[in-house]
Amino acid sequence: MLIIRTGKPGHGKTLNTIREVDQSAHAQGRVVYYHNINGLKPEQLKASWFVFEDPEKWFELPADAIIVVDEAQGWFGSRDPRARPPEHITRFETMRHQGHEVHLVTQDPRYLDVHLRRLCNSHIHYWRVFKSSQLLRFESEVVVEKVEVKSSFKDADKKSLRLDKKYFGAYTSTNAKHHFQTKVPTKFLLAAAVIIGAGFLVYRAYARYEQEKTAPDSADQIGAPIESESMVDQAKSVVGSFINPIGAQGQEQPQTLEQYLGSRVPRIQDVPGSAPIYDQLNTPQSFPKPVCIATNDRALISRNRRRMSIGDTDDGLTGCRCNSQQGTLLQVSFEFCMTVVQNGYFDPTKPDRGSMQDQNRNNQLPAPQPVAQPRQEQSEPQGTRFTHVPYVKGEFLW
Repeated sequence: MLIIRTGKPGHGKTLNTIREVDQSAHAQGRVVYYHNINGLKPEQLKASWFVFEDPEKWFELPADAIIVVDEAQGWFGSRDPRARPPEHITRFETMRHQGHEVHLVTQDPRYLDVHLRRLCNSHIHYWRVFKSSQLLRFESEVVVEKVEVKSSFKDADKKSLRLDKKYFGAYTSTNAKHHFQTKVPTKFLLAAAVIIGAGFLVYRAYARYEQEKTAPDSADQIGAPIESESMVDQAKSVVGSFINPIGAQGQEQPQTLEQYLGSRVPRIQDVPGSAPIYDQLNTPQSFPKPVCIATNDRALISRNRRRMSIGDTDDGLTGCRCNSQQGTLLQVSFEFCMTVVQNGYFDPTKPDRGSMQDQNRNNQLPAPQPVAQPRQEQSEPQGTRFTHVPYVKGEFLW
């Protein structure tokens, strides 16, 4: 059985190979032969580990042995595909006959002979997360050659694990202990800063919304004492007029600063007339009566998209708009607008034609004032003027 283990330098491939092989060999009672593992201390491991000198003679080791070769590209590296593979490569074709289990450790599977990559039974790759003690372990039944692309392992078995620190002292590694320190990438820090900033902005916007939402309630609370106090003042003035009708009436108490400002705070934002001071002037004189129109003209709908409700009808894309009798837009649904266009709107306040209410209403209408006609001056005859003198015989020369 051939197992290829890969990982970048410092990603824990050698440490995890030692840990996994030692646990498996101890559980199965098998012997481990290793080569090129710097400073390995077999006495600190559970299974029996023995060093062997020539990796190219691995097939001469005892049957049923587990064999580990670190930096295996030095002996099992890629070669010219036109050349005949050497014996220590072709021996992997019949390794099952002796029961050998070989683990070749390298940085990239493409460093190894293509013959071995085709015979591989399992490919295990280690990926270190943010240079921390957290690792991702990918295992595939076939060799994944593009190990630098994480998406290449989409079909592999994925498992998360941590570096076992007790194996740091079992062998010598330039990346042991002090090199396994977390280093968060700059992109991650920037992304975290953006998320925190966005959260702060959302919180500020929500706090401002809540403040504006409670402003009308506070205005009502401020305006209520003003009305109650004004009623108390009126009662005092009435009682005082009965007790001392001749005496001079006392002057009304001036408003406090809080009362004066509170009476001018609008109950509804952007509607100044909703302030309590204008309550006596805001008695309704009319109510909105919808007048609705609809169109299927796509050009007109496109130009007035924000001024009308748009929907689909049997006639296709339709735009509909309802105005009040004052020409202001009424915020109504598209269905209501089309119902008024197609079926009309019943106004219960409008009297029927010919009824007494209609006649009284017409009688109450002011009579039209006569239009003064411009006085026409008497036209005088145009032309030469003549003076008529009666004839008396003997008085004139003619």
